[in-house]
Amino acid sequence: MYYIIAASILLQLAAAVYALRLIGLTGHRISWILIAVGLAGMVHRRMHTLWMGMLGRGHPDMIFELVGLGVSILVFMGVILIRPVFKQLKEANDKLAASEARFRTVADFTYDWEYWRGPDGEFRYVSPSCLRVTGYPREAFINDPGLLERIVHPEDADVVAAHLSSERGQSGGSDFDFRIIAADGTMHWLGHRCVPVTDAAGTPLGTRASNRLIDTRKNAEENLRRSRRRYRNLVEQAHAIVLELSIDGRIQFMNSFGRDFFGYGEEEIKGRRASELMLTDASAPESVDVSARDEIEVRRRNGSSAWLSLASSLSTDRDGRVIGILVIGIDVTAHKAAEKLREDVERIVRHDLKSPLMGIVGLPAMMLKADNLTARQREMLEVLEEAGMRMMDLINQSLTLYKLESGTYVHRPVPTDWLGMVRQAARGLESHKAFHQSVKISVDGVPATAGDTLVIPGDPTLLYGMVANLIKNALEAAGDSPVLIALTRGDPAVMEIRNSLPVAESVRETFFAKYSTYGKHDGTGLGTYSAHLAVKAHSGAISMETSEDAGTVVRVELPAT
Repeated sequence: MYYIIAASILLQLAAAVYALRLIGLTGHRISWILIAVGLAGMVHRRMHTLWMGMLGRGHPDMIFELVGLGVSILVFMGVILIRPVFKQLKEANDKLAASEARFRTVADFTYDWEYWRGPDGEFRYVSPSCLRVTGYPREAFINDPGLLERIVHPEDADVVAAHLSSERGQSGGSDFDFRIIAADGTMHWLGHRCVPVTDAAGTPLGTRASNRLIDTRKNAEENLRRSRRRYRNLVEQAHAIVLELSIDGRIQFMNSFGRDFFGYGEEEIKGRRASELMLTDASAPESVDVSARDEIEVRRRNGSSAWLSLASSLSTDRDGRVIGILVIGIDVTAHKAAEKLREDVERIVRHDLKSPLMGIVGLPAMMLKADNLTARQREMLEVLEEAGMRMMDLINQSLTLYKLESGTYVHRPVPTDWLGMVRQAARGLESHKAFHQSVKISVDGVPATAGDTLVIPGDPTLLYGMVANLIKNALEAAGDSPVLIALTRGDPAVMEIRNSLPVAESVRETFFAKYSTYGKHDGTGLGTYSAHLAVKAHSGAISMETSEDAGTVVRVELPAT
């Protein structure tokens, strides 16, 4: 009997101690303390019963004590078995808390305004960023779902209302832009994107939406539109043809001036190849160089022709890939006609002047043979003869230049003694009273003798003009020193003309350019230019080196075969 009572006491005491240990697991301190106190009371009662029995003052009932033992066993087992349940609950709660923390971290710290609206239109969740976007806290939207529609700009209210009323029934996502009036009265653009949400079983749970401030993008788009309008206005109002081609040469755009010029409508001209439509000799797009310029003859819809001065450049994307060609054309038909008329007049004048000039030049030479002339008369006749010869040289030089520049010159080389031409030009210039310097000629490093020759294939007229112009320039810039001419046999044959004075700094870069001259009251600027053209016609090379110390050297290389 007493063993049964002792067992009950031990079980109840163990249950009380174990109950206190569950406080750390469950966190319910008061509940488990009360249970432990109750169990302690039961232990006290059973110990009192045991003590009275041992003193002989009472006789415990066997059935009652067995029932008490059973109850003690059940209480102990209950406390023992409930621990795993509470442990699982705690683990589940910990996981739920961690999950909620992650959710809050993701949802509450989004930069954009996120929300979840249930099927009934109520807000289930609103991210705190709505305050940054709208100026209203999230509680304002949760407590007043209609606030969303009320802050929409009046001009966008109908569109937003229609979208919000239909988004709960949509099966896919949608997006659009609209304006809102923030709490401080400022207007902002929002980019709205929403998708329907469901649970694992597919039951609709409402709509999740994201709203992003897009003021910067909208401002950039508006600036781009204004820029395009300005560009379009400039292009359309320009009195020039503006043409945009694809990389395969098809017309993507032509301004109204260009369409009127050619006589085509916008739809007629778009998509056609430029070469088929208007260019008589259009280059392939691949050959169009950046900043390429050219004059080309075109045909209009009515069959008439015109001349355009074209400037083209390649259009590229930000990665440098070619995406098209931009062409700007100016009508130069009238200019070309005037230029052709001028050339015709110049050609006629040259031809008509040359015949009478021959007689004018020959007359002073005949008169100088007379013995009854005074010194003053002879001087005047010599001046007249010199002026006539100079004019003849200018006309011949002009004719040669015209042929070379216009492309009508045909090169028919014949064996020509280049050294003999140098001697002839040097003798003529040395005898001229304007020059007192001498000309020294050498071949292969030794002074030239009467029997020396240097034969190359060439045009005698061009070669003589080239040599005479270069020697004349050298004599004019020789000072008191002789002009040295050194010829070298070989292929190519080389002629170097050296004088003591340097070329003026201002014309060094344009020494062989047309009309480039400095410090000569009667200089035309055509001497070195015509020499350059003559050398080019012979497939040769000409160059100039000059310095304050060494003077000037003009070097000419001509093919010897």
